Amino acid sequence: MIPRGVCFASCSLLVLALSGCMRHDEARSSEKTALCTRFGGYEGEAVTLAFGLSLPGGGEVSRSQWTRFLAENVTPRFPSGFSVIEAEGQWQNGRHEPVLHEKSRLIWIITSQKPELLPALEAIRSSYKKQFNQSSVGAFIHPICASF
Repeated sequence: MIPRGVCFASCSLLVLALSGCMRHDEARSSEKTALCTRFGGYEGEAVTLAFGLSLPGGGEVSRSQWTRFLAENVTPRFPSGFSVIEAEGQWQNGRHEPVLHEKSRLIWIITSQKPELLPALEAIRSSYKKQFNQSSVGAFIHPICASF
């Protein structure tokens, strides 16, 4: 059993250490905000969604299917804009499985931080998975400072 005084002292040191970390993080955040403002930008999110184009059973998502998907699912949720990047992807389903290659497309979105962001992204991902019988759509979100 740890004596009560030792526990209190240890807990107090931990709280002091953590509060120092929080102050450091808050200071760093303030510096980033100030730098972003001086840059003429705003803090936001950089979102990349990764879509495989191979269809189960063969074939690929066609250019017209992709264009229709963007018009119906992405543009209404991000009307201020996004970029589409053609890519080549690869992955391995398990350690002893072969490496698979697939044409893919990345959608790159720069957006402000807003509560409806995650539901909008999940709706896009769910729609693509359902429409094209995909097991996943990759999503990568990073905080950024953007200026246009």
